[in-house]
Amino acid sequence: MNKQFENRVAFVTGATSGIGQACALGFARAGASVVCVGRKEDALKELEQTIRELDTASTTMASRNVQLMVYLVSGSSTSPASSTPAEKLAALEPVVKQLRAIFPYTNYELLSTMLLRSGEGSPTSSNGLLKPFQNAPSGTYPSTYSIQYQSATVSPESTKAGIHLQRFRFDSRFSMAISSTQTQGFDIGIQTDLDLQEGQKVVVGKSNIESTDSAVFVILSANLVQ
Repeated sequence: MNKQFENRVAFVTGATSGIGQACALGFARAGASVVCVGRKEDALKELEQTIRELDTASTTMASRNVQLMVYLVSGSSTSPASSTPAEKLAALEPVVKQLRAIFPYTNYELLSTMLLRSGEGSPTSSNGLLKPFQNAPSGTYPSTYSIQYQSATVSPESTKAGIHLQRFRFDSRFSMAISSTQTQGFDIGIQTDLDLQEGQKVVVGKSNIESTDSAVFVILSANLVQ
């Protein structure tokens, strides 16, 4: 919800009817504290009650937080067997099983798990370091990632809430050995709007790594938390 007038005061005359009433309600929805002036006392009391209800609804909406779990999984056919413990991949087993049925990679490895949390309607971002890619030689520059989205909104109509992420973006830079003597840096990125069902794990993007038989998959799971 747009709160462009939050922490501001709006003084509205003629607020008991017509354009004045519409302006008072509009400012209230936009987060302003509204001072209303009008000739009809009963209408002013009714307007006050309506604005209080809007404020209560806004407070309830703001209390909802969206928790986003981001799983970064690599797929390759030439890398050694995965070093990821089986218990860590267990939570992703149904998703990895689907990936194996579609993509011909023999090895899947969990590179990293990231957790983000934001209030509904608020942006969030995170960045940091990743576990080295499957055949990255020791001593190479650390792999990095950046995650962000502009806002998260919730549609509670269905049994499980639908969560919409606007302008979700994932970027990463990492190093891989392309020969016994050469290491090359790669950049990957995914940007999209997303609709997720609460608790469902979804593959939202695949980025092939140029000149290799490897790829990176971005898997998301979103939940509502207090």
